[in-house]
Amino acid sequence: EIVVQLGNPVLSTSVKDENDEIEYTTDPELIHEKWGEIADVVIDGGVGGLDPSTVVDCTFHDPEITRQGKGVLKF
Repeated sequence: EIVVQLGNPVLSTSVKDENDEIEYTTDPELIHEKWGEIADVVIDGGVGGLDPSTVVDCTFHDPEITRQGKGVLKF
């Protein structure tokens, strides 16, 4: 839905900085404060969790999970 609304592909949907405090990677207001000058868009979806997302490679016919994370994947 985000891609449809933006009309463009999404390059990244999260921020990971090993040197940051947890709040700077989970709180939308703090994310905007730190990264808002260089990010095209920061969407406030509420405070995030610490579990990594699942990454799926869809560049070939059969999708392949490259990192298993939070959530259940349904094809």
